[in-house]
Parts: sequence; C-alpha cells; structure tokens
Amino acid sequence: MGNTLSKQIDNIASEWLDFLKESHQFKMANDHELRVNTPFVDPFGDSIALMITQSGTSYTVSDQGYTIWNLSVNGVNLTDKQSNRFRIMRSILSKNSVSISQANHEIYKVGSRQDISQLINDVTQAVIQVSDLAYSNRSNTREMFLDDVNSYFNSNKDSFSYLTGMFLQGQSQLKYKIDFIFNLTVKHRKFANVYNSLSKSLVEQLIGIWSDTLEYRNSQGNNNVPLNIIIPKIDSKQQQFADNLSRHDIEVIPFENKDKLKEALGIKSLR
Repeated sequence: MGNTLSKQIDNIASEWLDFLKESHQFKMANDHELRVNTPFVDPFGDSIALMITQSGTSYTVSDQGYTIWNLSVNGVNLTDKQSNRFRIMRSILSKNSVSISQANHEIYKVGSRQDISQLINDVTQAVIQVSDLAYSNRSNTREMFLDDVNSYFNSNKDSFSYLTGMFLQGQSQLKYKIDFIFNLTVKHRKFANVYNSLSKSLVEQLIGIWSDTLEYRNSQGNNNVPLNIIIPKIDSKQQQFADNLSRHDIEVIPFENKDKLKEALGIKSLR
C-alpha cells in the first residue's frame, strides 16, 4: 500500500487543493464583509458559512454568532458557564486557538492578510466541533474529554510514552494540530487526535487533512506513521464514521476500552 500511495502523492494533494479552491465560495455580503460558504454542514443540515472583515491590517474570520445561536434554537445551550457543555466548548475553542465574543457568542480568529487561509481553516474546524455537541449526551459531557484523556495518559506513563504540541504542514500551506505522538518503540510511532464525537463533516475533513499532509509527512520521514482518532466510545451511530475512516487507514479507538487503547498506543515490549 505504501508504494501505491507514494505514486499518488501529487494527484491526492492536487485533488485536495482543487477541493479547497472549488468548494469554498466567496461573495461580498456588503461593502465591508466577505462571505465564505464552506462545503461543510452542521448537524441540522445548515451550511457552515463564515464572514471576513478587515480593520486596518488585521482581518477577522468569524461565524457571526450563528453556531451558538443555532444550537440554542435546537435545544443545546452552551452559554451557561456552570454547565459541562460550556466547559467542553471552551476546551474545543482553546484547542483550535480561536476566540469567542462575550456579546453575541461569535466564534472568531484575527490575523494578517497572509493568515487568512489558516484563519478560515481554524475557525471552520472549531465551528464543526462545537456544532457536533448537538450529538452529545450525559455520558460524554460529564467532563471535558480532552482533559480526561490527558489525565489518563499522564497517570499511566509506565504504559504510554508520548509527546504533545506538534503541527503538520499541508501542501495547501495550512497547519494542522496533532494532539499526541505516541512512541511505541524506538522506531515506531503513531499520531493521535482527540474528539468528543465523529460526524460526516469531521470525517470528510480528517480524510482531507491526512491527504493534504502526505507530502510533508514523507519529507519528514513520517509517511509510515499512522493516524489514530480517540473518541469516548464507538456506538452504533459512530460505527459508520469509524468504518469510513478505517478505509482510509485512520483508526478510531474508543477511550472507554482501556485494553484496546494500550494495545494500539502503549509502549511495546522489546522482547
């Protein structure tokens, strides 16, 4: 499979770049705002759209508060600062390095003209993940999931060896965060990202990101380092998304199954 993929690098990267160009529609909403229609939809079937505004040399990409408003209209309240959902939302925003306004709960990020592509990518990822809290239930909103995962690995360093804080560069010039790099042996590693749940939009984005970073991973000697996705559990609703990712060599690991977690990401015996 590696040799076959290596022959497809240019085509895969080119197709992803074409997808980024063709799937995002840009149109002036008025004299001061540029609307970006992304190819992704939220759990309620609404297209995810962002707005770009300029102030001097700074540019802001935002959802104009639509994400939080739409969730509240559909019965998912993320504005109660004492709730678990609010804490999870804040964790998602922090993970994607985006902000939220106090006034109208606008999810946004500010940068320079050269940063706009990255701003759109980061805000889109944040909006998708926050929107997916519509699928949440009490079992996976009881605590911030990423904090749970961090605490578990930190408390089991005799079984897991890992690094954090890495980014992969895409051929699109976008940067994508990797939550963990697990060292299974001296020569074998695995990447892992953590999500509260899977959705159609997130699966499509993960497959695109993995294709976009293929050339960079090859140049860094990481072409054989697989990507794993950690979610709370794989139920019947999540299974179809997990199967889809598996067909693209991205494995999904249920956090509730600690034996499988250790088998997939734990330190391997040298015997």
